[in-house]
Amino acid sequence: MVIRTLRALLDQDWPSGGFKIVVMDNNTDDPALWEPVERFCTAHSDRITFLHQMGVSGAKAGALNIALEHTDADATHVVTVDADYVVSRDFLSHAAEALHRTGADYVQFPQSYVATTIAAPGVDAELEEYFRTNAAAADEAEAVLLTGTLCVISKPALVSVGGWSGATTTEDADLGVRLCHAGFTGRFINRVVGKGLLPLSLRDLEKQRYRWCSGNVQTLLRHGRTILTPAGDFDLHKRLVILTQLTAWFSLALVPFALLTVWLLTGQGHTAAATLAAVAILLALCDIVSRVVARGMRDGQALPVILHALACRIALAPQSAKATFDALTGCRLKFVVTDKSGGKGAGSLSACHLMVFLTALLLLLGVQPTEPLIHAALLVLLLPLPAALLTDRSLRAYRATIALPKKEVSA
Repeated sequence: MVIRTLRALLDQDWPSGGFKIVVMDNNTDDPALWEPVERFCTAHSDRITFLHQMGVSGAKAGALNIALEHTDADATHVVTVDADYVVSRDFLSHAAEALHRTGADYVQFPQSYVATTIAAPGVDAELEEYFRTNAAAADEAEAVLLTGTLCVISKPALVSVGGWSGATTTEDADLGVRLCHAGFTGRFINRVVGKGLLPLSLRDLEKQRYRWCSGNVQTLLRHGRTILTPAGDFDLHKRLVILTQLTAWFSLALVPFALLTVWLLTGQGHTAAATLAAVAILLALCDIVSRVVARGMRDGQALPVILHALACRIALAPQSAKATFDALTGCRLKFVVTDKSGGKGAGSLSACHLMVFLTALLLLLGVQPTEPLIHAALLVLLLPLPAALLTDRSLRAYRATIALPKKEVSA
């Protein structure tokens, strides 16, 4: 997978002496994984620098900072490409043109995924919604936050803000906030210049969403004074677009769910507080539906794709709620790499889906609330489990598709 990524970078329609590739492999203790990559890089040692280091702290941020130290002194920009992304041959040309046209200090291209027209188009549409909505809106304010791969950053700007930070699990968003605060401008370039792999199971997709959501909440808490108060020296538009990017998957639904459960079990389901908790749950669903469905309709997506995207967002809602709660309450968060090797199997449904479903079902059958809003909220809480089953089936089909010979996948 990594060698395929490197071949695409070597094949750019850009002067070979005009860019340098740095491969940073950190904390991989199995030589069978990194030594073949090292051998490939050695065969192209005039263009690729291979780094393998153990004991690197700071997760991806720590690795990126080490790679930054190995860039040439006269390098003007740093381009980040994740290991599973195969970029188009004109990637660097488009990046240079975008930087020249916009005058931005950094640009972010959208994340896109291979073979999603064949399998899992709904999952792809759900992931794309962030770029089509949040990143596109932030482009107007020149305050786009970075998303980790396919971004091009002015090296002087990057160095001036101290590089990447491992203080949060989304080092890219954190860097974007610091760049904006330092007065640098960032633009979103809505052009697909490379494609990677979707997470290969629902469990991996959940882990990815948990990290994205909790890391962004961490970033918001860390830079809250900068973003929300005059200390940040942002105009209102920039404050809003930075805030909406960091809260794209934000969810406080865990609190009303827990409170509603307690109140129903203690016989207080008739109170105004219980009704308000039910309303909060219903509003959370309305927010999901309005974002995903409205985006799909504006983009002219087919109805089945919109419904599968909606199912994917609902399936991920419990993890978003847990991630938000964990980050807000100061739980220690760990950077978890999304498995793209397929070596760990398809996994299974998380305990969150089963717990929410069984709790709601028991409350419906056991307590039998008469308040319509509470009854509706409990029905809503039944949705994540079937949505998860549907999304898991899509990802299983995707996993089988990318395992096919390359010609069949391309077809």
